[in-house]
Amino acid sequence: MTERELLRTALVIPPRGRAVLCVWAGVPGLVCAPFVFWQSIAAGCVFCAVWTALVFEVWVRSCSFAAWLTPKDLVMQAGVAVPAARQLPRQAVTGLFALRTPLLWLAGASVLIVRCPGGLLVLPGVPSVQADALAAILSEDAV
Repeated sequence: MTERELLRTALVIPPRGRAVLCVWAGVPGLVCAPFVFWQSIAAGCVFCAVWTALVFEVWVRSCSFAAWLTPKDLVMQAGVAVPAARQLPRQAVTGLFALRTPLLWLAGASVLIVRCPGGLLVLPGVPSVQADALAAILSEDAV
């Protein structure tokens, strides 16, 4: 994928990437649920309902995620009712890190962490091909 192609497309989280994010959000609840049910059945049911709402919020938020590259900035937008956009100048990028766990590898996605002075931008679950191309372009700008 070239810079020209990346400038024309938006990075969105594919369904498999969203599934990985929801699994990551759900696993701590599954680990903690037996201990809450041990206290009482009612507390366990409330805990499971709240944790399910949390995982649903992660899914909804990941559905609204979009990132795109402009000639001067890297822009990320997320939010359902009130979308919030974050802009990061391409010249301000000081470091890049692509995270691929085995589950992300199976989903064909990766987490791209972009570092800049005073900030950190996390692009979760984006397709690996687009993440690699974005990392190459931003690392060329950083040099």
